[in-house]
Amino acid sequence: MKGKKWMALLLCFAAFGSTFATVGCDKEVQEFDTSKSQLFVKYYNGGAGRAWIDELIADFEADYAEVSFEEGKKGVEVVKDFEKSIIAVNNVKSDPNQVYILVNTNYSQFVANNAMMDITDVVCDAALIDNDTEENVSIASKISDRRKQYYNVGTETAPKYYAIPFFESSMNLQYNVKLFEENCYYFAEGKTAEGWTEEDLKDYDKVIELFVNSATDPRAKGPDNASGTVNGVNYSLDDGLPATYDDFRALLTVMEYDGVIPFIWNGTATSYLTCFANEVWANNVGAKEYELAFTFRGESETLLDLDQNGNVQYEADGVTPKMLSKTQITPETAYMLHAQKGKYDALRFAKMIMDSDYYTGSFTVNYLDAQDYFINSAKMKEFDYRPIAMLVEGTWWHNEARPAYGSESDRQAHKFGIMPLPKADGSQLGQKNTKISERESLMFINNYCDEYAIPIAKAFMRYLQSDKAMNTFSAHTDMLRAMDYELTEETLGKMSYYGKNVYEVSRSDNTEWVEWMPKSVEAQKNKSLLDYLTWGYNTTKGSNPFERMYADKTLTPASLFTESYNYIKGNWNVRSES
Repeated sequence: MKGKKWMALLLCFAAFGSTFATVGCDKEVQEFDTSKSQLFVKYYNGGAGRAWIDELIADFEADYAEVSFEEGKKGVEVVKDFEKSIIAVNNVKSDPNQVYILVNTNYSQFVANNAMMDITDVVCDAALIDNDTEENVSIASKISDRRKQYYNVGTETAPKYYAIPFFESSMNLQYNVKLFEENCYYFAEGKTAEGWTEEDLKDYDKVIELFVNSATDPRAKGPDNASGTVNGVNYSLDDGLPATYDDFRALLTVMEYDGVIPFIWNGTATSYLTCFANEVWANNVGAKEYELAFTFRGESETLLDLDQNGNVQYEADGVTPKMLSKTQITPETAYMLHAQKGKYDALRFAKMIMDSDYYTGSFTVNYLDAQDYFINSAKMKEFDYRPIAMLVEGTWWHNEARPAYGSESDRQAHKFGIMPLPKADGSQLGQKNTKISERESLMFINNYCDEYAIPIAKAFMRYLQSDKAMNTFSAHTDMLRAMDYELTEETLGKMSYYGKNVYEVSRSDNTEWVEWMPKSVEAQKNKSLLDYLTWGYNTTKGSNPFERMYADKTLTPASLFTESYNYIKGNWNVRSES
């Protein structure tokens, strides 16, 4: 071990006989066996939890028990730093950890500052099943083309990788499937509220006629405007769910009449709501349009025609926004992407939610309470035993919410799913379901890793990329690694209804993924403009449209759109220096 790091680590060690020592320093206290080689691993112990990695570490140690990486030592022992924290790029060099599994990590910044080791050999090699068995495909083949555009900083013929994608996540509208089934909250076959007046949409006696009478009745086609399996694609996942904003408004009318609370969310990290608003935006413009934000270049087809003050212009009907013709985007004019109609429509959706009978305490509860209330409010006197229909949360929520259940069997009995978002209007029906993966989660090796540990670290990285290891991750977390792999029947049997739904939605050919990753040089240099916690809705009064509408009930989607557009345009200052 290198001198400086060894001395720093010694300060954290206490002698434990002649064979064992302990590591602490406000980290997890762990005894370690000095007759083995140690691998120091930093893992962000967040929503995915630690059960999956504890199991894989135990398997890795067992598989390498007879392997020697250092003279006089046999076997590997992983020393765990599992605090829910990340590391600043400038601190990597002096940090004792050798392998990192983190979220919210600026890949291009870490590469530019030599914090990450070149692991091209690892990525181009096959994943390890055990110490002498490997898969027959490369790890690179499991990385999607969209992700390769970001992680491969070399070329197609001469690739260069410094990290591997970790998990896939999105900010979703989670819904209580069992509640929808029991209350018949599905639109009946051929029924829609599209084009109805606001007065009619609020009329319970009218809208109730749109819904099924039993959970087994034939349902409407949903946002994908199809049903059944067509060319191998299952289009039934959204059957009966609101296809358009008008349908969604009709659904809220029925819920409010029934005394059901439509929504709850994390009120202590309201950036979740900003991320969700971006999800709605992306779903309404599609992946190709939304991804212009990550190159700052291209041709946009969905920009609104604004006047010189940034106000939305309307057609003769006074309702339909005017659109520009195809517009070329450059880094200097990329602020114009904030005039995409999808953003305007996302604000309309936010306004619909904020005008509904949502849980009024949503802005005061933390994420764990929000999850607990979503699962259990129908049993709680403080909610007058009213169920909550939908939760704004990330894909990791169901694993994170385990303490809210009385038992694992209770958890398995509940049915929650990801609601495919409704389209702004009927003209968008049939377009793909667009989702954003945006946690910047990745795995890498410390570029200053001790020489003895480099082959261990690389073996461990290869070990984590096998289909077997990734199935272990999914079985424990109800989530997916951000890699291409199939879940086995055994794994699916261990997952909850929600986990299986995540898999179906994510892997459907009808789902397009937008990777929240700057792909051009200009976008990478100006990554601060692309913060997914604030992107899209910045104003002098904050970046969360839901909070703004909560604080000021007079705000309209159009006025907030103009306020945000003008602010972003006025502060758009792209860096061009190297």
